[in-house]
Amino acid sequence: MAPKQEWMVILPDAPNMLPKRMEVRPDHLNNLKPQVESGHWVFGGASLDAPIKEGEPPKINGSVMLAVADTKEEVMKSVKNDVYFQSGVWDESK
Repeated sequence: MAPKQEWMVILPDAPNMLPKRMEVRPDHLNNLKPQVESGHWVFGGASLDAPIKEGEPPKINGSVMLAVADTKEEVMKSVKNDVYFQSGVWDESK
């Protein structure tokens, strides 16, 4: 069997979704825990339009994640099961 591959996943946010992102963030993080513990997701975080400035909200434009999986389909299944995808935070068209 071939070794699992690393998959860099870039997930742009849909326009004006920062409030929804913040609303569902606790669920996003809690639901990721088992996948992080299993080694499926090994890195992840928000991507930004600009550096964070004190006193200003972050200019989040999406997420960047690194998965370890056998296939692209396995990674996409995880993405589509995420609350950010299901609630429309991540822009499905991109």
